Formats: sequence, structure tokens, C-alpha cells
Amino acid sequence: MVKLLVSIKEPGEILDAVDGGADIIDVKNTERGSLGLPSLGVAREVALKIGKLKEKSAPLGDVDHYDEYLAYTAYVLSELDYDYVKVGIKTNSREEAIRIGHEVVNAVSHNVKVVLVGYADFQKFNTLSPFDVIDIANYVGADGVMIDTLGKGGYSTFDILTHQYLSDFVSKAKQYGLFTALAGGLRIEHISMAVHLGFDVIGVRTAACQGGRNGRVRRDLVMELKRKILQVEKSNLGSY
Repeated sequence: MVKLLVSIKEPGEILDAVDGGADIIDVKNTERGSLGLPSLGVAREVALKIGKLKEKSAPLGDVDHYDEYLAYTAYVLSELDYDYVKVGIKTNSREEAIRIGHEVVNAVSHNVKVVLVGYADFQKFNTLSPFDVIDIANYVGADGVMIDTLGKGGYSTFDILTHQYLSDFVSKAKQYGLFTALAGGLRIEHISMAVHLGFDVIGVRTAACQGGRNGRVRRDLVMELKRKILQVEKSNLGSY
């Protein structure tokens, strides 16, 4: 089953995301970049309100260098019972990326899944490619890899990367036993392609919001996205 991840920016959006059918509630600060680290107060309140009702995810930020704070932050999120901790690999140094990955993997408890994020617009921002991130995730013992966009200028991952690139990304990650997630300006018309490509998780914010990325999550928009995923999955089963 393909999981729908919906990013929220404050606890008031939880109910719409949950009632709309999101499988993973991701909390981030949209003013701090693509993978903006939420404040401790927001992260704690979201964790307490959701409990075990849904899986929870939080990012550590778009990280361009090793810093000991990563371990502290990853550990705190782990102690708050988050299921996934994501870290954006915003560097073009494999050595630095490995240090970042090790720092996070070694800090979380065994039941927390670490996701390393590569950027679709890596050439524009001179970061490691998503394929490089797969290698690093495998090397440091992370659980999954994600493609997102570092820039939030109205373009999507599908505007930058070809279907063949994305298909090869999924294939390579799964050879290493990593789960795969796709995000980055995705709209409802991208859902079918993402499912067919074999991604395990589809992440959205703008598509689930009224008023764009900095707007507010709306239940009916989340429901529409979830319904589309289920329709495509059902269609796929019917084709066998």
C-alpha cells in the first residue's frame, strides 16, 4: 500500500490531515526551508495529540554540514515517539553527507526510521544527486530515501527529473532494501505517475492546502489525494 504523507505546520492542521486519510503526519516549519525543523513546542504538541493514531514524521532541516546538534535533535524527536526522522542532504561532499547520515542514524532509537533526502533540483543548488544519496543511505544504515525539491518556486519534481530517472531511483533503492518516498510540489495529477513508478510514500503539502504551501491543510483536499492513490492501486491490481 502506498502511504500518503501530509505535511502540517502547526497542531491546528492535525484533524484535517487525519480525517482526510493521511497515513503519515509530517510536521515542519515551512519558513525554514524545504525540510524546516519544527520548534520543540510544536513537535511535542503534535506528538502528544497524534499518539499512536497515525505514523509521525519530522525533518531535521536542509543540512549542509556536520554538526553535533543533529544528534541532540534526532534523539529528542526519537524520544517524542516519532516514527520517521528526515534529513536533507544539502551538500556536494560525500564525506560530509556520510558524517551527517551517521550522526542521525546513531542518535535515534532502533524503532525510528531514518530517511535521507536528495533534491530533484540538485544541479541548480550544487548538492549531491538523489542517486548519491541512495549510496550514502545504504552505507550509513538509513532506512529510506526521499526525493524532494530544495527550491519552492512553483515547480515540481516531475518538471525536473524524467520518468526514467525516477524509475531507476526506485529500482536502485529497493536493491539496497530501502523504502522510497517522493515529494516536491506534487499535485493530484502526479499521483498516478508516482504510484506507477513504485514509490512507497507520496508526500504533499501544497496540494493538501487551501492557499498554497503557506496556507492551511484542508480535509477534503487530503481526501481527494488519498482517494486518487487508492483508485490507482485498485486499477493496478485489476490489470494483473
